[in-house]
Amino acid sequence: MRFLLIGIGGVYNYGCEAIIRGTERMLHEQWPDAKVVYASRRPEDDRARLKGCNIEIIRRKRVGRYSPRNVLHKLLSIAGISWYPTTDPPVIANGYDAVLSIGGDIYTLGPNGSGPRGFMRFGDECERRGVPYVLWGASVGPFSQNPETERVFTKHLKNISLITVRETATVDYLQTLGVINNVIPCADPAYVVAPEIMADYTSQRKDPTIGINLSPLSVRHTGHSLDESVHTQARTIEGLIQALHGRIVLIPHVVCDFIEGDDDLRYLRKVKQAIACEYQGAVTLLNNDTGFVGTKKELMECDLVIAARMHCAINALSACVPTILISYSRKAEGMCQYVYGNSDWVVPLNEFLPDSISRKVSRLIGQVEETRGYLAKRIPEIQDDAFRPAKALKDMLEGRQTCRGKAISSWK
Repeated sequence: MRFLLIGIGGVYNYGCEAIIRGTERMLHEQWPDAKVVYASRRPEDDRARLKGCNIEIIRRKRVGRYSPRNVLHKLLSIAGISWYPTTDPPVIANGYDAVLSIGGDIYTLGPNGSGPRGFMRFGDECERRGVPYVLWGASVGPFSQNPETERVFTKHLKNISLITVRETATVDYLQTLGVINNVIPCADPAYVVAPEIMADYTSQRKDPTIGINLSPLSVRHTGHSLDESVHTQARTIEGLIQALHGRIVLIPHVVCDFIEGDDDLRYLRKVKQAIACEYQGAVTLLNNDTGFVGTKKELMECDLVIAARMHCAINALSACVPTILISYSRKAEGMCQYVYGNSDWVVPLNEFLPDSISRKVSRLIGQVEETRGYLAKRIPEIQDDAFRPAKALKDMLEGRQTCRGKAISSWK
């Protein structure tokens, strides 16, 4: 069997690294001799970061801004004609048994209110060529703010071979669109990466160690400038230190030296620099680019974690570290509901303020032992869920459709 993984921009985003690593593990559990190929925009960098992962990396070609098809797209749009070129040449899918669209939340509305139609068209072309196209470990939408985009994507989603969905909010949304029979609920592939790394709470600390992940990507959802967000979040961290007398570890989960607006490390440096001198001794910044597994080892040393990046939250949760998710989209709410069975431990980004977050953290610390015990039971269940897509994919490729019609009714 041959599988092509395509969709992400690079594994400098530790969440993308985890998706690759988790997916490779799942596929090889079902097909030990499978050839798993990842099409990368940054093959040299990704090859180094994915050391030890049993995959082949090929170059995913970039389409130039002034390529003929992009120029044609622009001219047609000026004329009021909607036409979208594929993001990738469909010929790349030739010879594969399935193409897996990876990335977690590629199928969402962009800043301009439009969905990724070029990538959608690539998926349609794969299906037209007889190569099953699978939306893998995904969050989808909502596209409700753009009815035309929602209509186009609904048709696409109904026609592709398989959709594996990582949280209940997406399952519910797809049901409203009538996208049901090709949907398999699952857990994010990141949950099965380095499962041996687990928090050990045998030694008790008097003061809590709190890991905090903040990202520049979330700033656009605050309505404030970057400098205003840095200032506000620095004051919030000071408030946490005052209230809890704890130690703060600032934890990047995307390290990107070529796009500052997507680089947690540079952003967290600014946050740390903005923290008053009297609190600097209580704040540590992880300066090393340690990747998903290395960061998991740091997260397991925390008593609890507050995470803006979805995969940072998953990284901590999978190590059984009680985690509060900072929400700037519905996917965090869906993930919180999926893991905890409630929305108690999700905080809207605009409520990441000294009083509100201190109350939330104090409440979690008050029931931290209970939460650790719950996660110790829940995470193995989630890891079992993570393997469901590969089993469903195997059924589909063997011509059996039994999992598809029963998928939703069996989801817990």
